[in-house]
Amino acid sequence: MALVVFLLTIPAFAQLTEATIDKDVRDAIEAWHVPGLAIAVVQNDKVIFLKGYGIKEAGKTQPVTADTLFEIGSTTKAFTATAMAMLADEKKLSWDDPVRNYVAGFHVSDPCTDALITLRDIASHRSGVARHDELWDDSDLPREELIRRIGAMKVWHPIRAGYQYNNLMFVTAGEAAASAAKMPWEQLIRTRIFAPLGMTESRITFAEWPSSDHATGHRWSSKGQWAAIQPMRNYDALAPAGTIKSSAHDMAQWLRFQLAGGAIDGKRLMSLSAIEETHTPQTIIPIGPASRLLYPDMNFLTYGLGWNISDYHGELLVAHAGALNGFRTNVALLPKRNLGIVILENVGRGSALAALRNTIIDQFLGAAARDWNTDMLDAEKFEESKGNDKQAEREAKRVTAPKPSHDLAAFAGTYHNAGFGDATISVASDSLTLHWERLTLPLVHENYDTFSAIDTTEDIDEPVQFRLGADGAVAGVTLFGEEFVRKPQS
Repeated sequence: MALVVFLLTIPAFAQLTEATIDKDVRDAIEAWHVPGLAIAVVQNDKVIFLKGYGIKEAGKTQPVTADTLFEIGSTTKAFTATAMAMLADEKKLSWDDPVRNYVAGFHVSDPCTDALITLRDIASHRSGVARHDELWDDSDLPREELIRRIGAMKVWHPIRAGYQYNNLMFVTAGEAAASAAKMPWEQLIRTRIFAPLGMTESRITFAEWPSSDHATGHRWSSKGQWAAIQPMRNYDALAPAGTIKSSAHDMAQWLRFQLAGGAIDGKRLMSLSAIEETHTPQTIIPIGPASRLLYPDMNFLTYGLGWNISDYHGELLVAHAGALNGFRTNVALLPKRNLGIVILENVGRGSALAALRNTIIDQFLGAAARDWNTDMLDAEKFEESKGNDKQAEREAKRVTAPKPSHDLAAFAGTYHNAGFGDATISVASDSLTLHWERLTLPLVHENYDTFSAIDTTEDIDEPVQFRLGADGAVAGVTLFGEEFVRKPQS
C-alpha cells in the first residue's frame, strides 16, 4: 500500500517588534508632516505597541500621549453597529425589522424604499438615499429633524441595489438602537461598551471636550505644506455616525474586544455569532480605478454593519476610517490572525494612516516591501494636479462665458426644498450670495444661469443652477443636487 503524505505548509507570520513599528510611525510622520499621532497595535489579545508622537497643537509643545483624545469620526459607526448586535442578541431588535418599528414617523421619499427599508439596510449603506452631508455639517438642526429631512431626500438607487454611504441613515440606526434599549444612544454606548471595556477616558459630546486631555484638529494645506488649526464644531446631532472621542489606550481595548469575538478579559458581552454578523459582507462596493491602482491584488470590497470588509494579500481585512473636525482615524482588524491596529492623527490626511497601516500589516504578513508613503503621496499629488488643471481650465472659460439670462436682481429670492428647507439668494454690488443655515457663500458666475458657491476655507465648491419657467422668469434652482422651487414674493 502506498502511503501518501500531505505536507501542509502554514505561512510564518513575522513578529512585529517595537523598534519596527516605531520606525514605521516616524517615517510616516516625516513623510506626511503629521503634527501629532497615537497608535495601538494588538496581537493575540495583548497590546504589543502603544504610544503617542508629536504635539497636540501646531505651534505649541504639549506632547501627544497614548491617553490623548482624538475625534474618531466614522469609526464610531462600528460602536453603533455593535450596540445593535448586542440588542439583537437579546431579542430586543432584529436586523431585518422595519426602521419605523423603532423610529416613529420615519419615512423615505420613494414609496418602494419606504415600504421595505430595514435596520440592516440603513446600517450597511444600501438604502439608496442621497448622502447630503450638508444637512449635518452646515446646520445646527437637531437629530430628530435631520432624520426627518434625510427621509425627504430623493433616492439615487433602488433599495439594496447599490452602495450609497449615508451618515444620517446611520444616525437613524443609532436612534433605533436607543429606542430598542429604552435609553439615549449616548447612555447605551457608555453603559454597554465604554464601561465594561474599561474605556474610561472616551467621550461623546461636545461639552465633554474642553475639560478632556485632547489634541487639536488641523487642516492641511497642500500648496503651503503646513497644518493650520481647524476650529472644533459641535456635531452632537451626528453622534451615532461619528462623534466618539477616544485615545489609543482606550481604542486598544476596543480592538481586543472585537478580535476576541465579543469578550473582554474572559467576560463575554455578546455572542460570537452576533459580533461576527457585523463583520459579514452586506453590500458590495465597486472597486474603482484608484483602488485598483493601489491594491492590484484586491478581489472584493464590501460593507458589513459599521465596517468595511475586504481582502488584503489574501487575508480578511475588517476596517474603517474616520474623519471629523480636522482629525483622522483608521481602525483595522485581521480577525483570523488576531491582529488589530488603530491609528489616530490630528490633521486631515487620511492617506497617511492608510499608508502606515498597510506598512505594518505588510511586515506582519511577510509581504514584499513596498514604500506606501511614497505611493500614496504620489497618488495624492496626481489627484491634486488633475484638480488644479480642471480649475485653471474652468477659470479661463469664465472670462468669455455667456452672461446670465436676467439681471442678477431677478435671481434674488427664497427657494424651498422639502429636505433642505429654505435657501435665500441675495444681490448686492453686482454679485449674488447664497444663505442656507450656517452657510453664507458668494456665487461665482460660470456660464448662462449657472454659478458656483465657493468657500476655499471650508473646501466648498457647490454648483448652483437656476431654472426658468415657461414664462421666462426664474422659477427654481438646483442646489446640493436637489431641486428648490422659488417661493412667491410677499
